[in-house]
Parts: sequence; C-alpha cells; structure tokens
Amino acid sequence: RMQLNGVEPIFLQVASYYRRLIQIGALKDGEMLPSVREVAVENRINPNTVQRAYSLLAEEGYLSSIPKKGNFVKYQKERKMDQANLRKALEALLQEGYSKQDIQQALEALEAKHD
Repeated sequence: RMQLNGVEPIFLQVASYYRRLIQIGALKDGEMLPSVREVAVENRINPNTVQRAYSLLAEEGYLSSIPKKGNFVKYQKERKMDQANLRKALEALLQEGYSKQDIQQALEALEAKHD
C-alpha cells in the first residue's frame, strides 16, 4: 500500500509513486502496471484519481495505455519535462486549490533542501 500524505493531491502522489518505481527499475520497460481498479481498491481511493495519475504518467512518457489491455511501462533513460507538461502540472496544483504562494514556498523549500 502507498503511503499517502494529506499535503499533495492524491493523483500526484500516485503518479509520483509509480514514476519512482519506473525510474529505479522496479518496474521494467514493457511491464504491465496494476489495473486502475486494483490500485484504487488497495489504497481506498477513487478509481478516477488513479486514472488521472496514469494519464499524467502517459503524458510524461512513462506509460503506454493500450485499451482493454492495460497500462505498460514505456521508459526512456533521457527524459526532459517540456514547458507544456510543466504548465499542466502547475495548472493541476492550482485547480486543487494551491495558491501561487503555496507553490513558490514549496519550490523554495526544495531548493533550500538541495543547497
């Protein structure tokens, strides 16, 4: 089961969890991810939330979705988030109710952590 926090939107936490598993090689290229329903039931979250996370990962190029078959890892070592994906991620945060100041403070905290 995933460790979900009350700070970040759930779909971003789910996406982050699977993104990390792909990046560290725990999920290999071509491997099928658990179904949306499985993840939702196991973590007691809405299936739409899981679908939103999987859609985000597909947009970022981590997954390939095959209708009626499932979601499969599609990982390339060199991946750069383009401006459109960055805008989408920020837009999602704003829609979740985070203010510009909230996002800026989180970025500043991350920068301080990496200095």
